Amino acid sequence: MCMISGTGIRFAYEADGRLKRVLRDLDIQIQRGEFAVVLGANGSGKSTLVKHFNALLPLQKGELTVAGINAAGRSDIWRLRRVCGMVFQNPDNQFVSSVVEEDVAFGLENYEVPREQIPDRVRKALRLVGMEGYENRSPHSLSGGQKQRVALAGVLALEPDIVILDEVTAMLDPQGRQEVLESVRRLHEQEKKTVVMITHYIEEAVLADRVFLLGDGVLQACGTPREILTDPQLLDKAGLTPPLPVKIYYDLYKTGIRLDRIPLTNEELVEELCQLN
Repeated sequence: MCMISGTGIRFAYEADGRLKRVLRDLDIQIQRGEFAVVLGANGSGKSTLVKHFNALLPLQKGELTVAGINAAGRSDIWRLRRVCGMVFQNPDNQFVSSVVEEDVAFGLENYEVPREQIPDRVRKALRLVGMEGYENRSPHSLSGGQKQRVALAGVLALEPDIVILDEVTAMLDPQGRQEVLESVRRLHEQEKKTVVMITHYIEEAVLADRVFLLGDGVLQACGTPREILTDPQLLDKAGLTPPLPVKIYYDLYKTGIRLDRIPLTNEELVEELCQLN
């Protein structure tokens, strides 16, 4: 089943008296249960695109349905945002309480979830992101990765069909990034959620089922991580550099050293190097 289906999406805004086009007749389809990564350089239009999915930006041109809901229908905005939860880059901007448990419960109270159901849903959401035991802590006393996981728990407590992650690791150190990515992986594998992750960290796209490569407001390519991330010319056109293992593969190739396959991860690179005679 197609969870997100868009055709001919355009978006532009006025800047300094001129019209700046951000999305140009973009088509996209994301299936139920899919882990999709929207990859692109800064200014490629990726964040603009996903903000259409829960109506944070109005649809100016084209057609878009999300979980069967017409994203252009203004009367369905709150229903759309209930089924399509979004986590942003800076978790501090999402906290509304000084206690983790209350913060995760905030959205449930806004949507008038029966009070007796709230504690169990808060506990489940915190468990999904590995933050059980932090219920009584202040969000502002946590590390960057912990904060982002609490922000994710606040979205998961609403039990959305689709989870959108907009550059959620951009402000984190390597450990924090790893913590958040592990939570996202667990969410996709165990809960079978449809996940849409926006990133400019190309190594994070390795986790995806499919990669959507954006450049200059158009969809330049769509395919598996191996199809997209091992094509240096395609990535260069989008203003991106291949993952380090891919770059090493091509550097070795130029010197006459042939690996059996193009490695996507450090682990695959080590395996290939160990097989050299």
